[in-house]
Amino acid sequence: GINAEYGYFQHYYITNNLSYSMDAVTVLRKEFGKVETKHSELQEGVANVDELIAAIDENPDLDCGRFLSQVKTELTNISASHKDWHGSISRFGKVIDKQLTENVAFFANKDLISGRNSQLLNQLICEHFLRQGNLELVEKFVTESGHDLEECKKRPFVDLNAIVGSLRKRDLQPALMWCEANRHALMKRGSSLEFMLHRLNFITLLKDRNTEAALKYAQILGQYVNTHRKQLQRLMGSLLYISTGIENSAYCDLVDPQHWHDICDMFTKEACSLMGLSKESPLSITVDAGCKALPALNSIRQVMEAKQLWGLKDELPCEVDLGPSCQFHSLFACPILRAQCTKSNPPMRLECGHVISNDALKRLAISNKVKCPYCPQETSPSEAKQIYF
Repeated sequence: GINAEYGYFQHYYITNNLSYSMDAVTVLRKEFGKVETKHSELQEGVANVDELIAAIDENPDLDCGRFLSQVKTELTNISASHKDWHGSISRFGKVIDKQLTENVAFFANKDLISGRNSQLLNQLICEHFLRQGNLELVEKFVTESGHDLEECKKRPFVDLNAIVGSLRKRDLQPALMWCEANRHALMKRGSSLEFMLHRLNFITLLKDRNTEAALKYAQILGQYVNTHRKQLQRLMGSLLYISTGIENSAYCDLVDPQHWHDICDMFTKEACSLMGLSKESPLSITVDAGCKALPALNSIRQVMEAKQLWGLKDELPCEVDLGPSCQFHSLFACPILRAQCTKSNPPMRLECGHVISNDALKRLAISNKVKCPYCPQETSPSEAKQIYF
């Protein structure tokens, strides 16, 4: 009965998986990617203006006419990027209305927003926005929700976002000071963050064609020769093109602005890890997993309702693949009962070497004997050994 029931659900799921729902998710991801691209272009334009302002502060004798012309050009580009960004956001809203026509209210779990779960959810939301540096939004949320956010939990994120803010302005010193203060912990983790920061500093000198400073800074990079030899070889090779411009050579990828975005993400992940937090926001992971699972859940909802099985157990009749990004520990599904093993139903190894769940072992036992479902060997249930993943 169990295998037949599973086979029916599996067949229904495969043949009726609401491919249009998956297509809708794909379209939304693609459209949101355009929004992110426009936002990155806008941030890059703002960073360029900040860089020009810093240059005039450092060099008062700079040609004002040329400087103003550059600033005017960048501001024009920012204005155009800002307009494109708002246009992409508007289009994204329309795509949402067009693509997401399914009613997913059926899957809402009211217990999630009540009692202690409500406090945990509020904590997740606060932590998510603190990671992103939206401190004003967090304060507003705390005021309106009545959530008690301790100052000691907020302070590390304030410091973290101050450093990330400096990185976005292409100021590496605060991050390098943080790495120096936490060097032992970073080395223990095998992190390459400090090297990547020094690498960016060196590349900045190359881009500015400051040969003397670049050669002097290369001595600092020497301490990483055992761990980042190949990258150091490329950096040293790029010195040959410093006079003609790295951007015009085979090493042009070194001056790609994307490296600044990557170092911000890398620093955030490393800092969160040292604070005992996951590299990714738990709220983001949860929402992403829910978006991936909804089409599958919607596919099997009708058949589960028809057989009056929806809500009888806190599990699904078939596996929903969320991809490797949502797997955090080893899994074992019993090949007999078609169910994932748990602490109360652990995997058991028979004498022949085949593995089934403890519940399956009990069901197959007859007169203190168990015949392996995969081979003719018989064994005693007491001889089965529990397996730990």
